[in-house]
Amino acid sequence: MSQVAPDLVDSVTLDAFERDGAVLVQSLVDAPVLARLRTATDAALSQSENYFRRQRMWESDPVCRDFCLHSFAPLVAAQLLSTRKINLLYDQVFAKEAGAVATPWHNDQPYWPVRGPAMTLWLALDGVPFAGGSLEFIAGSHKWDRWFQPFVTGNDGGVDAPYEATDGLFEPLPDFDCERDQHTVLCWEMEPGDVIAFHAMVVHGARANSSKQVRRGYAVRYTGEGATYHVGPGVNPRITNDTLRPGQQLDSAQYPVAYRRDV
Repeated sequence: MSQVAPDLVDSVTLDAFERDGAVLVQSLVDAPVLARLRTATDAALSQSENYFRRQRMWESDPVCRDFCLHSFAPLVAAQLLSTRKINLLYDQVFAKEAGAVATPWHNDQPYWPVRGPAMTLWLALDGVPFAGGSLEFIAGSHKWDRWFQPFVTGNDGGVDAPYEATDGLFEPLPDFDCERDQHTVLCWEMEPGDVIAFHAMVVHGARANSSKQVRRGYAVRYTGEGATYHVGPGVNPRITNDTLRPGQQLDSAQYPVAYRRDV
């Protein structure tokens, strides 16, 4: 896979990520890489109908593994998190079918078996117009330190029910749609190859797909230096690690080091 120039993540992009918790990086992935990733992710889509169960493809697919571990992606994550080490947490495919409902507001880290710096690179495999299920972010919400209650979703990404045994441990999810005028909401149309980088604690969701096309995205989740393993209510059991204990560093076969800088 092609490598990114060291100055791709410029000071404007870094400042936006730090300030807002989410930033669009255009034309990050070229057409040949996109073609290989589309083939790999379509294979994952054929294996599950559930919106949030197409995970950890890198463990069996060499194209996904190469992108997650050996492309520019870990370096971009390291620059955005200002860290000397990046671990791969997991990867995931999203496909919002035509007519699919909105994905509700949430922040990701309550679902993840990790405490400490973490983020996502979300790659558009198709064009994403505003009407095609575009992602939305509440600017600056990654700095709130507010952990919202995880929920179980239906196959289309809509809320089914709160995660079992999480009552009282997390903050109930506010009705951010009714609070839009109180926040700066970021939303971008995307071309294939564009990437949105966003912090694991930024509040985000996705609009309903009112277009006639499926919206495919490939998300890679990374953690930074100082991140440790965590278990507890709300954590997605499909991405936990039986070899680690709470508080340990993530370095393991399941969460490999994808980037390291010694100086």
